Amino acid sequence: MAMPFPSRSILGPATAAVLAAAICFADSGEAMAEEPGGTYIIKKGDTPAAVAKRFGVTVDELLRFNSLGPKGPFRVGDPLGIPADGEVTGAKYVVQAGDSVAKVADFHGVSQDDLRAANELGPDEALKAGDEIVIPTSLRGGAANGHVIRKGDTLASVAKEHGVTARALAAANKIGKGTALKLGRTLVIPEPEEVDEEDKIPPAARSKLVVSGEKIPGGVRHTVQPGQTLWIIARAYNVKGGAIAVRNGIATDTPLTVGQTLFVPGAKEPVPVRVKGYAAQPIHFVRVWNNASVATRLLNKAGRLLPDARRKVSALAGARTKTKRVKTRLLNPRLLQMVQRVAERWPGQTVEIVSGYRPRMHGRESRHSMAKALDFRIRGVSNRELYEFCKELPNSGCGYYPNSVFVHMDTREKSATWVDYSAPGERPKYKRPADAKPDEAQDAEAEADFEEAGDVGGAAAQPKVDGAQEP
Repeated sequence: MAMPFPSRSILGPATAAVLAAAICFADSGEAMAEEPGGTYIIKKGDTPAAVAKRFGVTVDELLRFNSLGPKGPFRVGDPLGIPADGEVTGAKYVVQAGDSVAKVADFHGVSQDDLRAANELGPDEALKAGDEIVIPTSLRGGAANGHVIRKGDTLASVAKEHGVTARALAAANKIGKGTALKLGRTLVIPEPEEVDEEDKIPPAARSKLVVSGEKIPGGVRHTVQPGQTLWIIARAYNVKGGAIAVRNGIATDTPLTVGQTLFVPGAKEPVPVRVKGYAAQPIHFVRVWNNASVATRLLNKAGRLLPDARRKVSALAGARTKTKRVKTRLLNPRLLQMVQRVAERWPGQTVEIVSGYRPRMHGRESRHSMAKALDFRIRGVSNRELYEFCKELPNSGCGYYPNSVFVHMDTREKSATWVDYSAPGERPKYKRPADAKPDEAQDAEAEADFEEAGDVGGAAAQPKVDGAQEP
């Protein structure tokens, strides 16, 4: 209840007017908050928990609705939007007439699969008007940030607030420039690095992988191109930068000049190498057993793994049993970095995935069950050539199977290589280098792979796959 104003004779007309305005302002702010999309002005002593309790929402809902992190900023005098029921991911939502899984998921910035999983809905099960459902907290595509549309928001203003371009924001949410933004809708905010890559690099300046080497006895004579460094060249040829520096009489930090020639010792042939303005290009992946495919860019401009790309490739490489689909586990980030190296070695070639994540069975755990391994091949490239490249990658495990259809690659603390002459359905038949010690852990893993029944089997258990190429 508002208190009566003190008489003008006590406070004076000016003081009374200011006090009246302040009280009216506070009252109007609280009144607005009682309506969906209303606003509350933060007062001294307020905390997110206290404000959330006052208006019957959770702290997470309040912070997410106002695009605030757990630590704020939460300042006196700042306006807070108060969400209505169902306006924030993680809240309850009552299904309205005409709603569909796609429509509700799109409005809240979540994936349809996550929405179905959160509410135990079958693949073809529809929503029923009047039912109360849960909106999952995970944003679509693994996005780290979202923005709930409030009164006055536009595509341009939201993009500016989050440091992205309007075009990238529209693309991430599959909306046109003229699409009206509905109050309460959650927009997924793309990563700034993704925006840089898509919108700040002109198409003409996008990276190319240039071959500028010449095979000579003992290695390759490489001619330095714009933007190339010792590290970039060494990475492409799978040799150590220090070895190149020593053979060419330069320090490892010596700047290279365009047109300079370097001898790359041990290199078997000229290979594509990054040039100035490099940006990772999309890679075309195909799953062999069902011919499903996805084309995606694994890395952003800064060389970091893109969450959405990791999710897509992991889903493609997920396990599948004879009776039901197994929940996908995200592939190890370093494993996907290794895949990027392979893709740069053979740019434009399709990566064919034979087997990726496989759930643990019989109490045994392999690198496949830890999502750290991939059985794959490169279309148009011999498996022997692929194996020779992969085994030079640092901290990797690489297996070659002359009588099967793929190369095995995994990430580990200490590198290991092997050749397995087993045919599909046979137990492992290893042949190691003469100086190599038996790898008991690898032997145990191979046995576990052989016994696994899921997907297309382990290394030696791999059945014949249509379209298999000669090793």
